Amino acid sequence: MLRMKKVLCIIYPNFSLYEITALTSTLALSFDITIDYVASDYSIVISEDGLPCQPTKTLDQICIEEYSCIILPGMVNIGPALQDEKLNSFLRELGEQDILITAISSAPLLLAKAGLLKDTKFTGGIWQNFFDYFEFLPQENFKAKAVLQDKNIITAIGFAHQEFARKVILGLGLAENTDNYFKEQNEYSEEDLIFTLSDKEFDEVKQSIENTL
Repeated sequence: MLRMKKVLCIIYPNFSLYEITALTSTLALSFDITIDYVASDYSIVISEDGLPCQPTKTLDQICIEEYSCIILPGMVNIGPALQDEKLNSFLRELGEQDILITAISSAPLLLAKAGLLKDTKFTGGIWQNFFDYFEFLPQENFKAKAVLQDKNIITAIGFAHQEFARKVILGLGLAENTDNYFKEQNEYSEEDLIFTLSDKEFDEVKQSIENTL
């Protein structure tokens, strides 16, 4: 497996938290991976559900060689991100980079505008009306799939956020099987819902609690 570097998550007005948190929380908590949350500037970014978010870096501070993966969340109102020339310019430059590019829901529109989907099959939460409306959106490359990977680009429908997270983790080579990280089922036994730490693990938890007191 290649050495895992940091992950870059780009945020912009109206971005969707729930579409990416299954992925970002698993990367951070299960794999101890640093995630930089980046925007065009340091202004507070408001998510689609109203959460104010402070970017940790700006796009012009990014050295792309420090990252293994880029995450683009979807958004309800695509206008501000599509009109952000700093963002569009940054994405255009990814065409020559050896990095995993991931986009969910409406975010593949940003990849398309940057010219990254011209020769790439993709999916996404994209109204079919947009194919005639946006000249940069290649309808011939669109596939009606929940999640799709073509070369180094992973795209997904918004409601498939957990499957998206699985695909990205596999694509990064972090695990051969993601079942240990996502345990969703239709039904659960009592044993599935009772959790016990080993003595060593519990000592570590107690220590972390006591260190904050």
